[in-house]
Amino acid sequence: MTAPRREVLHTSDCELAVWCWGDAAAPCVVLVHGWADSGASFDAVARELAGECRVVAPDLRGYGDSSWVANGYWFPDYLRDLEAVLDSPLVAGPVTLVGHSMGGNVCGLYAGIRPSRIASLALFEGFGMADSRPQDAPTRYAAWLDQQAAAPGFRDFVDEAALHAHLRKLAPRASDATLAQVARCWARPVERGGWRLKMDPRHKHYNPVLYRREEAAACWRATTAPVLLAAGTASDFRARFRGLDPLADAARHYRDVRIEAIADAGHMMHWEQPHAVAAVVRAAVARARH
Repeated sequence: MTAPRREVLHTSDCELAVWCWGDAAAPCVVLVHGWADSGASFDAVARELAGECRVVAPDLRGYGDSSWVANGYWFPDYLRDLEAVLDSPLVAGPVTLVGHSMGGNVCGLYAGIRPSRIASLALFEGFGMADSRPQDAPTRYAAWLDQQAAAPGFRDFVDEAALHAHLRKLAPRASDATLAQVARCWARPVERGGWRLKMDPRHKHYNPVLYRREEAAACWRATTAPVLLAAGTASDFRARFRGLDPLADAARHYRDVRIEAIADAGHMMHWEQPHAVAAVVRAAVARARH
């Protein structure tokens, strides 16, 4: 199968790169990536689906090949990016919406905000975050003010082997071919040698607004589409939640939900087990509300 086609959507404040696979007339699946990732890194999953689905995967603002924005990044802007994709000619009708990690949090909110636009929802370890504590507000705002004094940055990788070693730590079970493809999505060569991540370093900045899990849960409860929640059996994502099981907690808010396990997969399961991830997405397409 040929490489994905790259389209560009022009929004009011940025340009979004959008990667497309498959026949435009087929049922549409929209894949939304996580922090530091890009839509094109779903390639191994998308190629498995492209024979039966139209697959569309944007690079959210400041990631991959999408433009960086002048005034920094606020989480609701990712909802705007997703809506721009669904409003575009690249997508027709209610979609199967799929999100991984941060992208799962975007999709989980959007499915409750615009329920009529979502035929089915699949979230891969994107089940919200640990709830914040109001007493943390003073130190969080102080940290946000302090970080304005210096622009953040990323270290360059000295060569392609160093970049691959970094990606291998994130996905130890991924094939060499998959990581080579991901490397081209994540980084670009620099003039004096080495490789530099494509994402805007300002994504490292703290968000000064504390996370309120119950607000996310209100969106989950407003979702009308059938939902699949999936986690990797070798993932450590639960350790970030102060004793809360985020999958079980998210599941109790949905009306029509199934839980799936991706065997022998860590958090970057779409790199490590693309066949299994594609199978879960197919199941979500099959459950779509018509």
